[in-house]
Amino acid sequence: MDIKQLKAFLKERFPLCMKSRSFPVLTVPSIPEKQLARMTKNLSVKEDIISMCDTSLFGKGKNGIAFTDKAVYFKDLFGGVKVIYYDEDWIIGKDDAFDTLGITPTNTFFDNFALTDLIDDLVRMSAESRDSTEEPAPEAADEAPAESPKTEAEKAPEPDEEDDGDDDGDSLLLDILDVALDVTEDPSV
Repeated sequence: MDIKQLKAFLKERFPLCMKSRSFPVLTVPSIPEKQLARMTKNLSVKEDIISMCDTSLFGKGKNGIAFTDKAVYFKDLFGGVKVIYYDEDWIIGKDDAFDTLGITPTNTFFDNFALTDLIDDLVRMSAESRDSTEEPAPEAADEAPAESPKTEAEKAPEPDEEDDGDDDGDSLLLDILDVALDVTEDPSV
C-alpha cells in the first residue's frame, strides 16, 4: 500500500471515527517518539504505526487503536490486543468493528460504524494496491483498462447527523474509571 496515500487517508478519515475529542488522533510524523514506542510495545505492533489514538489517560499507550499499512491493532481497557490484517482477516460487508474488534455501539471513544467503514476502505485500498502490483494476464494486456468507479475513500464523508457534540454520561463514567485505574497502577511501568 502506498504509505503517503495511506497517511493522507487516515489523517482525513480516522478523526471522523472518534466520539470523544479527549484523545487526539495522531499521524506520523506528528506522533511523539515516546508515545509511539509505548503504543508499539503495548499493542505488540509488528509494523510501523501510521496513525493511532492512545486512549490511556496519561498517554501511556496501554489502550487505543493503531493503524499500519497491513493491519489495525486495538486494545481497550478490559480486553486483550486484537489484530486485524486487511488482506487476511476482514471481509467487507461481513465483518464489523463490533464483532471483530469488540467495539460496542456504546463505546465512549470510537464510533463502531465509522470504524467499520474506515476498515472496509482500508481493505479495498490494500486489495487495489495488491492488484496493481500483479502482472496482467496475457490475453487482457491488449484490452484498454476500464474506468473504475470512485472508491469510498474518494467520496467525501457525510457528517453524522445524530452527533450533537455532547458527550453522554457513559463517557464521563469511563473517563473516571480510566483515571482510577491509571492512578492505582505502578508508575514505574
